[in-house]
Amino acid sequence: MNRVLVVDDEPDIVYMVKVILRSAGFEVAAASGVGDAIEQLSGEDPDLILLDLRLGDGEGWAVLDHLKAGGRTERIPVIILSAVASSSTAERAIREGARACITKPFVASSLLETVRTHVGAS
Repeated sequence: MNRVLVVDDEPDIVYMVKVILRSAGFEVAAASGVGDAIEQLSGEDPDLILLDLRLGDGEGWAVLDHLKAGGRTERIPVIILSAVASSSTAERAIREGARACITKPFVASSLLETVRTHVGAS
C-alpha cells in the first residue's frame, strides 16, 4: 500500500484529502506544520508528499528545501497543494523540486489522478 504524507495546517483539507486517498487504497499520514513534518520524516519515508506552502509554524518552502537538500528524502515526489499556487509559485516549486502543483480548492478526481501519476516516481 502506498503511503502519502499530507502536510497542511487546515484540518478540513487534511480530512478531505484523507477521505479521498484512503477510499482509493492509499495509507495517509498527516503533519500540521514544519516541525511535525520533519519529525514524521525521521521515521518511515512516505511514497509521496502533499505539501501546503503556508503553514502556521513556518513556510512550506522550508519543508521543500529540507526534502530536496539531499539525502534519503530527495527522491520522494512532492506535490504542492496550496491556495497560493499561482503560475509563478508553481514555476518556483517545480524549479525547487516539486513534481506538480494543485490549487485549493481542488477537484477530488484531479487530486487523485495527480497523486496516482506521481506516487512511487523517483
